[in-house]
Amino acid sequence: MKIFQTIVFSISLLILSGCGTYSQAVQVDDRAYLLLIGNPYGSVLSIDNGKPINLGSETTSFNLNGKKATKIEIPIGKHSVKIIKNGEVTVHRSFYVTNGNSFELQL
Repeated sequence: MKIFQTIVFSISLLILSGCGTYSQAVQVDDRAYLLLIGNPYGSVLSIDNGKPINLGSETTSFNLNGKKATKIEIPIGKHSVKIIKNGEVTVHRSFYVTNGNSFELQL
């Protein structure tokens, strides 16, 4: 009888030690971004026909995988972007961004 009790106790311990819970919390950024890849100097950016932004002098760039990148925070939703360099429209795109996401454009 003692052997039976020992076996039952051992099996119970094994079963209970295998029980557990796992929880995960994910925090999503409430902002969206426009990520411009390339040399921004001398370019003018217009988002949704708003106030023009002189890229390079009014923005800060950083190195991203060996390329120059400029990150601009934008509201979540649909946008129209125009980039003008030397009087010519070089980029004219419409896009939609959700929270925590970036839309990337090559300059």
